[in-house]
Amino acid sequence: MPGSLALTFVQECIIIFMSSTALKALTSTTGNKTDCWNTPKSFVEDVVVFFQGELDLDPCSNDEQNPNVPAKQVYTENTNGLAHDWIAKSVFMNHPYSNSKEWIPYAVRQYEIGNSQEMILLVKLDVSTVWWKSVSSYPWIGVNRRLKFGKGKNAAPFQSAIIYLGTKLDRFVKIFGKYGPVYQSIN
Repeated sequence: MPGSLALTFVQECIIIFMSSTALKALTSTTGNKTDCWNTPKSFVEDVVVFFQGELDLDPCSNDEQNPNVPAKQVYTENTNGLAHDWIAKSVFMNHPYSNSKEWIPYAVRQYEIGNSQEMILLVKLDVSTVWWKSVSSYPWIGVNRRLKFGKGKNAAPFQSAIIYLGTKLDRFVKIFGKYGPVYQSIN
């Protein structure tokens, strides 16, 4: 094999190996190759308690007929929560984490323009991303354990954060403080 052909072949093999290795690493603890995961039941119960049984919207629901999160209105993958204004008093969002760069800023925008009065966002904790800047001024909790989502065999391979957009910080801390420390911007 001439030098340049051999190098190309090796590069292609490395790329294929890296792709399959990365996919295995991301799904090894969950056994699922999807980005759609149901919120843990105990966490959903805390969301319902926080909103005193009145949850208006889940823009990232798993199912319209039998949703994991009991909201009055839901958007699913088919009805696309990003295609709607979120006119609601209370919103809970556990979005597809592969698309945080769209979901997180969109949620913040819905809150900041007044469409939504109060939100709880369950996100993958990653302060190194561009999208994190859109929520960095809001109080958040770094969950001190790995959450187990949906029917995954094990806990998620990442840490989660709970972000609060609203005016009832004391209530947020009271209900969700058991998950970990609360962080708040001092800027």
